[in-house]
Amino acid sequence: MGKFLLPFVEGHARETMFSPTAMLVSSVVVGVLVSVQTDLLVLVCLTAVVICGGTLARTRWRAVWSLAGRFEAFVLFWVFTEPFLYGTTVLALIQSPFGPLPVYLEGLTLGVLLGFRMLLLLLLFMGTLSHMSLTEFVGALRNLRFPMSIVGSMLIMLRYVPQFIDERKTMHEAEVLRGLERGKRWDRIRSMGYLIGSTMDRAFGRSLSVYNSMALRGFGSRALVNGHGFKRHDVLLAVLLMMLAVSLFYVIPAFREVLST
Repeated sequence: MGKFLLPFVEGHARETMFSPTAMLVSSVVVGVLVSVQTDLLVLVCLTAVVICGGTLARTRWRAVWSLAGRFEAFVLFWVFTEPFLYGTTVLALIQSPFGPLPVYLEGLTLGVLLGFRMLLLLLLFMGTLSHMSLTEFVGALRNLRFPMSIVGSMLIMLRYVPQFIDERKTMHEAEVLRGLERGKRWDRIRSMGYLIGSTMDRAFGRSLSVYNSMALRGFGSRALVNGHGFKRHDVLLAVLLMMLAVSLFYVIPAFREVLST
């Protein structure tokens, strides 16, 4: 199987303890619970739980961290910008050509909180998908009654966006070897236009070939992948989710109240 934007398991469906649908739904529920957390210590503990649980489940962390690293700039954006935008307590002053920039304590706390929250969501969803094959992922979406038009568009995006990036990189490297990077500005602009146009032309030709081949195989007339429903062991996931929700909203606040008194 070729490259995908998500860390799918190579090959077809495998026998697992939990159904792909239950794992996908559980990750969404945990993601919602993570999104409403405002305590940095709780997020750090949840991150440790996710990493430890994923390690016990033999998650392919190398592939997961590699893909999560691509979103590192977006995650760090909040960490570095929020201290200058939000807050009232000045932590420090940074001299700049536009004058002193105040660094606020509340903004720094919020930036770290948002950064940890987004990192945890990335690890959660990518770690879950690393235990599925592409067939299992599509079957889970079909089992959740996702329209086939949305599923098909998602599959095309996941499959061909990395290929377009690789082609653009290959063509750019070829231009650099030919010395076009050292040419005049107008020559570089024209070269970039040719690069984009060639990539789009090849993408259109490839998409037309893919469409014709899929139409000949009956794609669109019926669902090629069907969901397999839930399994008995999925009840264990539901129990764990209930325990997590109770711990986050009742046990931890009660324990902190006892410690404060």
